[in-house]
Amino acid sequence: MPNKVIIIISDTHLGAGGFDAGNKLEDFISDEQFWQWLRQLIAESEQNGVEMEFIINGDWIEFLQVPDSATFDPAMVYPTKAYTDVSVAAALRRLEVVHAGHPLVFQALADFLSPGPPRRSLIITFGNHDPELIYPQVQRRVRELLGAVGAKEELVTIGQRSYFAHGVYVEHGNAYTEMVNRFKNPDHPFDPKKPSLVERPPGSYVVTDFYNQIERERPWIDGVQPMSSLIFYGLAYDPAFALRALKAFLLAAPAILVNVAAASKSDDAGDLLLAMLENEDEATLVARLDSDPEFAADFSNKVAAALAVRGAAPSLAPAASLTTGPAAGKPPAERAKEITEQYWRALEEAAAQRAQELQAQVVSFGHIHVPMEKSVAGNAIYLNTGAWVWNADFGQASEAVWHDLITHPEKYMHQRRLTYARIDISDDSSITVARLLQVNDPPPPPPPPGETTKPGLWARLVLGLRKVVSMLTGWL
Repeated sequence: MPNKVIIIISDTHLGAGGFDAGNKLEDFISDEQFWQWLRQLIAESEQNGVEMEFIINGDWIEFLQVPDSATFDPAMVYPTKAYTDVSVAAALRRLEVVHAGHPLVFQALADFLSPGPPRRSLIITFGNHDPELIYPQVQRRVRELLGAVGAKEELVTIGQRSYFAHGVYVEHGNAYTEMVNRFKNPDHPFDPKKPSLVERPPGSYVVTDFYNQIERERPWIDGVQPMSSLIFYGLAYDPAFALRALKAFLLAAPAILVNVAAASKSDDAGDLLLAMLENEDEATLVARLDSDPEFAADFSNKVAAALAVRGAAPSLAPAASLTTGPAAGKPPAERAKEITEQYWRALEEAAAQRAQELQAQVVSFGHIHVPMEKSVAGNAIYLNTGAWVWNADFGQASEAVWHDLITHPEKYMHQRRLTYARIDISDDSSITVARLLQVNDPPPPPPPPGETTKPGLWARLVLGLRKVVSMLTGWL
């Protein structure tokens, strides 16, 4: 029987609630499962006298998709400006909206806390979607909402980048993947130009300026990670969407120019591609991508270079390596799969490095939304706790499955693996168990591709766009 248990989850992305009432930006729908699970942990702790630390490792709250509003209407489409204020006052208003939308989650956490014996405490690190947790005023209000006041105040630690104790290192992980989601100072996520405000990395602008609009039409888009692979999957199966996503990204993300030799701004591959997208008709570009393989291959190379220059590539390889050699000739879907694997590998390599630097026995990250359990750096264990929101690996999916996802997203949106890490520590402070577990039963696979219900107007337009354009231009 362990003397202490550490439980780790990440990427719950609590939004404003109201999913069933029409809020298409709400990604967390597992309130009841979360409450029941914490009741089980409390019972285990009490019955066995086991101390517990519960760690929420970043992106607990989806501040980027909660409108700054005194009252929240789940059916209302809020303007972009409702999501962009990162002031303390706006963060506090959003926190109240999240609390009202997910009272069961907050109640479950409040019930979990106990000064003991056995002691049960909560640690909440910040991620790239909730750096507002570093504000002292926000931390104070979170404690109030959790009933962690007075003697219970010290039971809640909130707003730090990482946790390291008992040979266990925990960090969200955005500091090790694509540049667009990194803070300039990972330990102090404040805007260098506005030191009183938290920083919004370029990827956050893509969420507020693009995702918050298109996700109402296509709720599946943020289940495909990272955005660079989403763009290439789009080029393969839905080029009109890919062009819109690419343009939004290029407008939001400045030229980072990481490991890219650029003589001047005019040489920026992102600027050159953005000029093409702004000056050429979208329908014409879609038709050319469909009908001209040479143009499509060259366009894919330009996209790869632009993503690298703007910091969206999962590795720090020079842009030239993405536009020449074996990768340059691969279809967009294969490129997307390789990008996703690089994205995963970046955190695995970071875990190995942290394990060596700190002599950690366990390293736990989140961020990539994919649960992983691997040995690294000899005998250390890397655990990625995945996410409590919809996510799927479409690397091996056929074109029929992709079209089915676009047409019938409701078949896939409940495919959720509610994963967590559990580390058991014995009386002599040694780790006896370090593994990934799952709260819910594995979700059944969605029905095979095919129309289970009549697709909506938007889906029919999306899937028919290439065919219509080809017919109009004579390229069928």
